[in-house]
Amino acid sequence: MDRIKMLFCLVLLIVACSDKKSKLKSPEGYDLNKPEIINLSKKIDQVSGIVYSAADNSLYAIDDDNGDLYNITLTPKPEVQKWKFGKKNDYEDLAFADSAFYILESSGRLFKFPFGFPITDVKEYKLELSGFNEFETLYYDSSSQRLILLCKECEEDKKKSVSAYAFDIRSDSFVSTPVLELKRKELEKTLDDKVSRLKASAGAVDPITGNIFIISSINKLLIVADKQYRVKEAYELNRSTFGQPEGICFAPDGTLFISNEASGDNKADILIFKKQ
Repeated sequence: MDRIKMLFCLVLLIVACSDKKSKLKSPEGYDLNKPEIINLSKKIDQVSGIVYSAADNSLYAIDDDNGDLYNITLTPKPEVQKWKFGKKNDYEDLAFADSAFYILESSGRLFKFPFGFPITDVKEYKLELSGFNEFETLYYDSSSQRLILLCKECEEDKKKSVSAYAFDIRSDSFVSTPVLELKRKELEKTLDDKVSRLKASAGAVDPITGNIFIISSINKLLIVADKQYRVKEAYELNRSTFGQPEGICFAPDGTLFISNEASGDNKADILIFKKQ
């Protein structure tokens, strides 16, 4: 009988240790282990970018296959509307600034159109770089009135850093040289571990602190950097919760939203983390 009790206690101890180990660290004010989850329908299972709309407490989003803009209500059973803005292509992220949407295509091309439906007056802008370059991250920096495009894999970066390019919304023009650089050595020092080539998949500015939150879906990392891209913190993401995180944005009160594309047996969803 005593042996059975001892075995039972041992099992409980193993389970407790396992649960403790599975709970990963989170940025101050958030608990990445306890999201509110909104499941998305198959109509937008490849959600690749999101921005928050304070006007109606909803999200605007794109998928990476079709030239459609979506509106998603933040309700347990979300209503989804969509409008066509372009042809089928590899769309990766979006931003909203000065009453206009900006959509990022993976080669570094931007599509711009004013807020209003149906969508009209779509304009295109191309970042001219030599060699192979791929982008997945676009966010708006209101302090400089620039959109920031963060490389996923750019030829000039090699493996030592990740470059960021800018698009000035006042002149509708790109800055042709990198304006920022995220260094892998700084990230490794923060994590106290080696990191393979970092591939950014989404980014957003924290409205409370001004820090930049950057997600790498492949590396399963959330990186917090200052505006000069000096790495301040880095967090490993739980693969069961963050199956394929491809979008990130904030509400003005600091509420954090992260979107997952559908992958394997996991459906697309929106993860909501209230600022504590």
